[in-house]
This record gives sequence, C-alpha cells and structure tokens, in this order.
Amino acid sequence: MWLFEHSVEAPVSRKRVWALWTDVESWPSWNPGVVRAELDGPLAEGTTGSVRASGGPASKLRVLGVDPERRFVTEASERLMRLRFDHELDDSQDGQLRITQRVQMTGLATPLMRRTIGPRLERSIPVALANLVELAKGRPAD
Repeated sequence: MWLFEHSVEAPVSRKRVWALWTDVESWPSWNPGVVRAELDGPLAEGTTGSVRASGGPASKLRVLGVDPERRFVTEASERLMRLRFDHELDDSQDGQLRITQRVQMTGLATPLMRRTIGPRLERSIPVALANLVELAKGRPAD
C-alpha cells in the first residue's frame, strides 16, 4: 500500500468548493493530473465513469460514498492497481475551510506504480488544491 495526503486551509465557501470539486467533468480545467473525467450519472454512491490521468491510460472510476458538502470518495481502477481518492472538507480552528485530498494505492502493481504514479500525484495534488481554492475565491458561492 502507498498513501499520500495534502491539505490546504483557505477563507472560501464550503458550498462553492463542493460545487467545483464535485463537478467531475471540469476536473481537467483546474487539476493538472487529470486529462479527462466523466461520470455516467450524478455524483452518488455506486455511480461509475472513467478518468484519464496525465500520461496514463483511461481507468474505470467509481463513486464509493458521498456525504454532501463534507466528503466524497472515488476509486480509479486498473487491472492490478486501485487508487482510492478521499476528498474532505472540514472547518479549521481559525474559521477557514480545510480541504484535504488523500490517495491510497493498493494492488499487486503498487510496488512498481508507486515509483511512477506516486511522484506524479505528489506533484499534481498540491497544485490542484491550490487551483481549486483560487477558483473558489473567484466567484461567489451559489
């Protein structure tokens, strides 16, 4: 197993961040690690779709759980590897919004893929969260 987590705190609207983060098809516009993403229905437990990472093949995408405006979990799977992405929103102690993305890699290919995919995720997730914050600051909450 391989695990990576990154968090940012910002004075942004929870509703706005949630709306941006759960608009799966827009991920490529602000997440440099994603070239294409789509769901075959609404963001809800059990919904499936596909995602293509920068420099990688298309993977099956499945929503594992949703707790509105708080957390959603997705899983991208390939033949010998699974990537579980936890997306969490929490209030920080100083009144800002804490935005956390955690990724867990499991499966037989993990020892090899952690050396190739791992560093890409470690570079792209901090940039993606910074971009998400900037987008959230740019427009008022819905």
